[in-house]
This record gives sequence, structure tokens and C-alpha cells, in this order.
Amino acid sequence: MQPTHSDNAVAEKSEDAAVRTPGSSSPRTWKVSTLFQNHSILALIIGLTALFSILLPRTFPTTANLQGLALGQAVSALLALSVLLVLVVGEFDLSVGYTLGLSAVLTAKLAGESGLPVPLTVTIALLAGAFVGLASGLLVARLRVVSLIATLGVGLAVSGVTVGVSGGMTLSQNIPSVFRTFVQTEILGVGSAVWIVALIALVMYIVLTKTPFGSKVYAVGGSEQVARMVGIRVRLIKCVMFSAAGALAALAGIMQLGLAGAANPSFGANLLLPAFAATFLGATTVRPGFFNVAGTMLAVVLLAVGFSGLSLLGAPFWFQPVFQGAALVIGVVLSQSISKSGRKSRAKNPA
Repeated sequence: MQPTHSDNAVAEKSEDAAVRTPGSSSPRTWKVSTLFQNHSILALIIGLTALFSILLPRTFPTTANLQGLALGQAVSALLALSVLLVLVVGEFDLSVGYTLGLSAVLTAKLAGESGLPVPLTVTIALLAGAFVGLASGLLVARLRVVSLIATLGVGLAVSGVTVGVSGGMTLSQNIPSVFRTFVQTEILGVGSAVWIVALIALVMYIVLTKTPFGSKVYAVGGSEQVARMVGIRVRLIKCVMFSAAGALAALAGIMQLGLAGAANPSFGANLLLPAFAATFLGATTVRPGFFNVAGTMLAVVLLAVGFSGLSLLGAPFWFQPVFQGAALVIGVVLSQSISKSGRKSRAKNPA
């Protein structure tokens, strides 16, 4: 169903040959089409930015708006990366949004009300997120529970724990200022949270595309049976990716606390839909048909630019979930179509 990356070598070798069959378009036409497809989201971002700058010259292209836009999307981008980690192994994780909420509440509770040292509080929150992810991973990899069901169940349990820790209230008392400094300090005119997410995205890109471990991860997402046949420890890799996703979601919760200055126990679940929309849209660009870090980050920017511009034009508040839901559907449909066409091309042109 979802695009994977296990056939990288075959795909790269067959890309040029795939369009040179009799009756196909000329190589030059194909190259232009491929170039546009590989950078379609970037082209849309540029186009929308230009359009909204023309329509809203006093509000949209201002430095304050763009800086706020970048900082405001840091948490969403990090959660999208968390979702991506599980999608690349062919599974879904619906618990990461709830893990974000738990992390924010737990951090506010321990550092704010209980007065624990910040380093210890952050460590506990990250470990809690990793543990939640590991629990989901064990259910999926060891007990073979369908990931949608397993992670939904884990997420609901986590939401209950979050309400228990917070008492069902937003926590805002005595939050250490270090959390605000951590994410809002300006570096080259942009909040530090943006640079943190950029660094994490870069590390993920290197690990997933430039290391043997990354090749194994995508191989698991491509075909578990084939991965096992070549000696890859499928269960271990799935557990590692689920656990890493949980830790990233927990970090997103800590960042959200620093940005908002308070922890709302219900906040994280609201970001889950945009995260999935970004990952599926991202699979339509850079490496079409494959979940990838660069595409996901571009998709986050596209969704942010689109909704920001529409909001400034007067779109009602209820339009945001409609916009995000439509983006998710479009992303899924396009990624499936691209993945299917890629498989057909490789089948016709195995060389």
C-alpha cells in the first residue's frame, strides 16, 4: 500500500531505460517530466509563495510572518519525521501524537511542579517516549498485531496516562525558562527549534540513505519475507524504529512546551493528521514513490505556506482540518499511483 525504498538499486538502474521503450516520449521530454515530478512540491511552494505575496503584499511576505511560520511548524515537522520512521518499515504509528502530549505534560509536571532538574526531566520524558514506541513495536513485531490497531490501543492508553498526570488540566506553573530558550533563541534570524529539526532531519537522511542500516530499514519496508531471506533481523529493526519514533515524538512534546509555555494534554493528537499528510505528500517528490526525509520536510513547508496564505485571505477556522484531510488523501493517492507506475516500469525494463 505505502511506498517503500527496498528496490533502490533496481530503481536507479532502470530509471533511464524505463522511458526508452518503443512509442514512449523522447528522452528530453522524459527528463523534463522527471525533473518536475522530483521537485513538484518545491515548485508548488515557490508558486504559492509568489501568489500569496502578490495577493497579500503587506502581510504574507513579511519577515515576521515567515519567521513565525517557520518556528510554528517545527513541532509538526518533528512529528512528521517521527511518523516517517515507522512508515519506512511498512507500518503505521498512531500513538506518536499521544506520546507528544504525554511528554509535554510529564515535562511540565516534573520540572514545573515537582522541581526536578531539567536534564533529568528531559531524560525521563525521552525514555518514556521511547518506551511507548517500544511497546508498540513489540506488539507489532513479536505478537503480529496489525500496527493500526496496536498503536491506536497504545495511544489511547497513553492519553489516559496523560490525563492522569495532568489531572485533565493545562499545566503552566513554574515552567523553567530554559525550555523557552531551547526552542526560541534566534539564530540567523530563525528560532532555534527550526535548526534543531533541520539537524535531526539531516541525521535521519544520512542514516536512512547513506548507511547499511538504512538499506536494511527500507528493505524491511519493501518485503519482510525477502529481508528475512537475506538475513536481516526484521523484528529488531521494527522495534528500533518504533522506539526511535516514540523518542522523537517525546522531543516534539518538549519543544511544544517551550514554544507554548504550557502543556495541554490534548494537543498532540491534533498534529497527527498533518504529520501523515506531510509524509505521504513527501513520497510524491524528491524520490517519488518512496518515503523520504527531504520530501517530508518540503511537504511540511507546503502545507504551512498553503494554510497560512489562505488564513490571511480570510479562510474560516474550520478550513484547516479540511485542508489537511484533503492533503492526506491526495498524498496517499499520488504516492500509490507513483509507486505502482514505478513497479510497472521496472517490470518492463529490468535492465
